[in-house]
Amino acid sequence: MHRTVTMLAGLLAALLVGAPAAAADNGLTVLVAPPASNGHMRLQVEVTDPALQKELRASGASQDRFRVAVDQAGAQVKSVARMADSPKERRYTVLAFDQSKSFATYWPQAFDLAEAYADELGARSRNHTVAVMTFGKSKSTHCEETTAAGLRTCLARVEALGTDQPVTRLKFYIQQAVREAARELPLQRGGSREVIVFTDAGEESPALKVKDLAREARERGVRIHVVVFSARSAGRGIAQRLDEMSQLAEGSGGRYIQVGDVDERQAVTGLVGALENLYWLDVAFCGVKPGQTSDRLSVEALVGQTPTAWSDPISFRQRAEGPATAACPGTVVMGPSQAQSGASTRPGTSGSANPPGTTPGAGSPAQPGTATGSPGTTAQPGGTTPPGGAMGTPGGTPQPGGVPGAPGMGGPAGAPGADAAPSGLPWWLIALLIALGLLLLIALIVFLARRRPEQAAAPAANPSPPVAAQPVAPPPAAEPPPAQPEPAPAAPAAWKDPFATLPETRLVVSKGPPGLEPFYRVHKSSFTIGARQGEMDLAVNLPQLSGHHATVQLFKAGNVFVKDEHSTNGTFVDGRRLNPGERVQVLPGQTIRLSQHLELTLVQPGLQPAEPSAQVPIAAAPPSAPPAAQPSAEAPRAKARTLYAPARGDDE
Repeated sequence: MHRTVTMLAGLLAALLVGAPAAAADNGLTVLVAPPASNGHMRLQVEVTDPALQKELRASGASQDRFRVAVDQAGAQVKSVARMADSPKERRYTVLAFDQSKSFATYWPQAFDLAEAYADELGARSRNHTVAVMTFGKSKSTHCEETTAAGLRTCLARVEALGTDQPVTRLKFYIQQAVREAARELPLQRGGSREVIVFTDAGEESPALKVKDLAREARERGVRIHVVVFSARSAGRGIAQRLDEMSQLAEGSGGRYIQVGDVDERQAVTGLVGALENLYWLDVAFCGVKPGQTSDRLSVEALVGQTPTAWSDPISFRQRAEGPATAACPGTVVMGPSQAQSGASTRPGTSGSANPPGTTPGAGSPAQPGTATGSPGTTAQPGGTTPPGGAMGTPGGTPQPGGVPGAPGMGGPAGAPGADAAPSGLPWWLIALLIALGLLLLIALIVFLARRRPEQAAAPAANPSPPVAAQPVAPPPAAEPPPAQPEPAPAAPAAWKDPFATLPETRLVVSKGPPGLEPFYRVHKSSFTIGARQGEMDLAVNLPQLSGHHATVQLFKAGNVFVKDEHSTNGTFVDGRRLNPGERVQVLPGQTIRLSQHLELTLVQPGLQPAEPSAQVPIAAAPPSAPPAAQPSAEAPRAKARTLYAPARGDDE
């Protein structure tokens, strides 16, 4: 039963972690989302899809090419401008170098990357100011340069200072660099602001939270790029700190660059060219409920009315003031808000508003930028939808630009989601509750199935049939009881191989850090591997491994599967990298590589010829014992664990 409970807990944890949708590059990234003011907001979006970049440069970016989806209100894109097309747009960048002693090994390499950034800056950019900062226990800003030559001179001077700080206040001084960039180039002046941090992820203080720092950076319009050097880092908690740096970069719209796992020079110099794909979107809100202070939005790029790229949803501060509280005529509204009386809404994604003053349902052609809805939306015309027709269009003729019958859109009657009732719970929470109920039902069935054989093993004695009453006879004379025979000696307990339920399966270490065992047995059906000590079945204290990097699954028939647990540096099977969360079968003799620093070969002696090796000692199995009767209930087995976690102190 304990194995079933453990499996249920693991599945529930996976649902909780993956419920709000993992971040992914879907072609657009929202970089700037300041608090809404008087019903308006100016968003900054980066186009990361190469095909969309080329298309927008060729045809130009107009307001009908973008749509903003909002959770609790409606929105309309009023104007779009590419930042690189304006000669007045400025850029401000802070190069921040970790000056702690633990970073001394990487100090020259970090400045080599910074000089490559300066060379690319001189070749491509204009109106660009770069400040150079060092930090540790304290910080210093050494220069502000507007030319590549001046920046190279400043970098050479700072590199000569070396590393002399005893500790690193990493997150605190990243926050200070964000505020410095926002102060030197305020958001209302447009342009772009970014902080590029060179560090080994050493951090002594948990006082600042990554999510709070990322939210502040996005509101101030500052991207945080983190360049991490971690090849020799082996202190306690290094895997967690690397994950925090990744979350900080992605949460602010920046890049996470881990030296050794990517082409770091190309990634750093590519930050200059990324500035050419930034766009400003002026957005107007409507239907904001009184008292509303928070909201979420996502941006979509359109071809016609079909989204071809979109961003992950982000949170921003909403304000119910001015025109934002007005109703949304013809706007597709997303979320549980009621922008108009008599109109139904439900969670989904929002479309752009019709131009103010147009009346849906009049049979007139839709204006450019008019949206009939995105997947999971319900249009609000302020009235009802005629049976069998597109919303607001007489005679059931869809409006131009609409896609009849699309899921959740204002299309023909009976389309999925057309008359869905409003829901106060997010979809992922509803799915989580349903999954939890199914898991509890499965656990109850398994529990009852295990109890039934136990009850059958000890049946109740059958009552004897009633006997007619007989006349009482005098008791016979007492006789001595017959001698009882000697009980037979109990048979010795049969030896039971602890791995009898699963075939012998080993992970032979082909490549790894010193101190590892020659091989590890996969002793359970779900064998976890990662850097999180005390929680993984195979814990390897490597900075390149995620806390829970991968899971090896073993079945009774001998089939073996490996699953990547959304690791930072990837899981490879015979050289092919698995997608995040992908699960594939591994055959005997194939290799499983975790990042670039741990390689394991699958060996199953009972299913393949074993190759003798002096490096892999194989203990002989104990001699077989004569069979014995199986007990009614099997005694619980001790749970084996294989751990590799050398005790080391932090080197910061």
